[in-house]
Amino acid sequence: MKHINAVAQSLQTTPEIVAKVCQILELKINKDNTLKPDVEEHLIQLKQVAAAENMSLEEAANHLLQMRDERSGKEHEFNEDEYIEQRFGVKPSEASTNSFVKLLHSDVARGKQLAALRHKVVIESSTLMLEDLLFNGTQETSTELEENQNKIYERIDNDFFGKVNWGEEPHPSLAIQPQQLKSRHKTKSLPEKSSP
Repeated sequence: MKHINAVAQSLQTTPEIVAKVCQILELKINKDNTLKPDVEEHLIQLKQVAAAENMSLEEAANHLLQMRDERSGKEHEFNEDEYIEQRFGVKPSEASTNSFVKLLHSDVARGKQLAALRHKVVIESSTLMLEDLLFNGTQETSTELEENQNKIYERIDNDFFGKVNWGEEPHPSLAIQPQQLKSRHKTKSLPEKSSP
């Protein structure tokens, strides 16, 4: 372990800045002002990135913290309202009470429970399969099983993911504007007059 002064000197900065960066990134400084080798290595890597990007050590630490916050933020969580609007072109909040979209929105909670259950089943079955492979060795897989799995994956890709509007263009039902019907004027034809 190195003292904070020695680390600051190798990074060409002050011990105060090193302490501040450690505080920002939640890196531990020991009570005797020494740093563990992994903390020192982390600071060296941060200094290299900061130098390459023409940033100070503090700016690089704040930038790294911001990137961590964005990654751990809730921006990538599944939002059922956005999903339903993208999939069906109607906001659930604007759908009528007994509409399919409203019923679908009310079923989302059950869908989340099923997803959690499916996740547990997949983990459990894959763990049991791995255990079986470890103790009994590998077996030849059935071609029928592979064919069925390929059919399932193909169907999921074509029938589900292929129909999702991934934000590249507006949903077809949102793009269609109501058109007025052209009115046809009916005119009575007069009988032709016979010439004398």
